[in-house]
Amino acid sequence: MTTKAAWYRLVTLGAVLCFSGCVQLTEEQQRAALLSELDGSLAQLQVNLRQLERRMDRLTEDRSCQQDQQCRVLAKGVRPCGGPEQYLAYSVLSTDESMLLHTNEQFSSLRQRQHERLGTISTCELLPEPLPSCQQNLCTLQAQEYASR
Repeated sequence: MTTKAAWYRLVTLGAVLCFSGCVQLTEEQQRAALLSELDGSLAQLQVNLRQLERRMDRLTEDRSCQQDQQCRVLAKGVRPCGGPEQYLAYSVLSTDESMLLHTNEQFSSLRQRQHERLGTISTCELLPEPLPSCQQNLCTLQAQEYASR
């Protein structure tokens, strides 16, 4: 390394150390800086999540059924405080269940990583799991009726 190159590196390092030690970023500025990282690994994470979500949509788009036993519920994704983001209805007649479950595991893992990287928070409200049912030859979700005490 030449003396000139070493000098530039030293000056750059000094400036970086001074800047990082002299300036305290607010939480909002830190979040903005993290979001600006979207052209890097965080952007790739988002792209991967969208691809997995589209795959789950394609796997579950044909929800045709003749009876309730042909319908299932998938707890999709993960919320920051735990529990699924949402529930999807699907038909065992037309869905590759093993592929759907594998895709959802990958999606949930990446979503958890995204929450950790972005410091996402939520209301920590858990969604009650709905019941699958075959209505008008399509698998749908029905809210469970809970007995009052």
